[in-house]
Amino acid sequence: MINSILYFTLLLTIIFPLLTLHTFGQWSIPNLDSLNKENTIPFSTYESKDATLKIDYPSNWTISEKSSNEIEFYSQTSKSSELIQLQITPLLSPSMTMQSIVDETLKDKSNTLKNFQLKDSNIVPNAQNLPMHKLVYSYTNSNNDQVMQLDFGIINNNQLYLLSFISGPSEYYNYLPIVDTMIGSINKYFKEISLTNFVSDLVKPISESAKPLGEEDANITFVEFADYRCPFCHKFHEETFDKVVTNLINTGKVKYIFKDFVVNDRGEYKGSMQAAIGSHCAAEQGKYWDYLKEVYKNFKPEPQHWINLESLSQFATNVQIADLEKFQSCIESNKYQKNIQATGMLAKQLGITGTPSFVILKNDKIETIIPGAQPYETFEKLIEGFESS
Repeated sequence: MINSILYFTLLLTIIFPLLTLHTFGQWSIPNLDSLNKENTIPFSTYESKDATLKIDYPSNWTISEKSSNEIEFYSQTSKSSELIQLQITPLLSPSMTMQSIVDETLKDKSNTLKNFQLKDSNIVPNAQNLPMHKLVYSYTNSNNDQVMQLDFGIINNNQLYLLSFISGPSEYYNYLPIVDTMIGSINKYFKEISLTNFVSDLVKPISESAKPLGEEDANITFVEFADYRCPFCHKFHEETFDKVVTNLINTGKVKYIFKDFVVNDRGEYKGSMQAAIGSHCAAEQGKYWDYLKEVYKNFKPEPQHWINLESLSQFATNVQIADLEKFQSCIESNKYQKNIQATGMLAKQLGITGTPSFVILKNDKIETIIPGAQPYETFEKLIEGFESS
């Protein structure tokens, strides 16, 4: 039943073929910044009425909206039939896979297109783990002209997005930079749209007492994801963090939030989680940032198990936490463990795989994610770029 429905759906849009998973090579989504530097053609941005789709296209090209789910882009100056089409097809089932669509489509194309030849096929890796595929093939049309076609397909939010570039063989490679820019843009905007769903969780502290550093109304926010046993996190807090505080936070330019991302707990030893819980227990007594700094100050490299209730209690004494018994009881109760685990899941949803990583927001919009123990100059240049834009 599913195969017959798929066949009918895709047959209705025969000029929008899709995808095979017989991979002959590896193709990655083009880097949009480098493509834009290479292209001298100005680009504009098309956005759907419901704001679920955005794509860049050459400014001097014509757009034809055939329907809310079918858009065409073409050059008025072209002497031949170069055409870029974008179609959005709701999938009939949330469990429908790219493989099932590919198998049915390939069968359809090989049976209905004259002189069909598969030229190239690639599964496309991407940070969002969306099903993506690129296909290049040729055939002879009804006028007996040879046609080259590139299809780029994405499954997102239970919808199939299919970008098809149709051209004569002689013009095909001349237009590829434009096609690559359009592909790069649609992926970029999908990522931006998906990231906006996480902003409210990003700017919300893990616990009510763990207040951000800096002015509440600062329009730039740094969100650090880190682990207390991570050596690179220690390096950042020893070499860079104080400069960020002095020059960016205390001057009112940046608001700073710390998010626990426990990645170093393996086996029975759970020192990273215990330290993270301890920091929020310290926050209950107004010592969150003092305690965070004290833990990193006493960092010891693996395999030393330097985090335990005794050492955490000593750190609490060092920063003058008043009620030590309350602090210890808080740690032993694992009071904040679920909050911290939820933050780890948030990091993974954002595509963060290591610590430290920094999510940079401007006016509550995610601008970039920076991995690694960056030097202060990286953040300084970032702020200068924001101020000059």
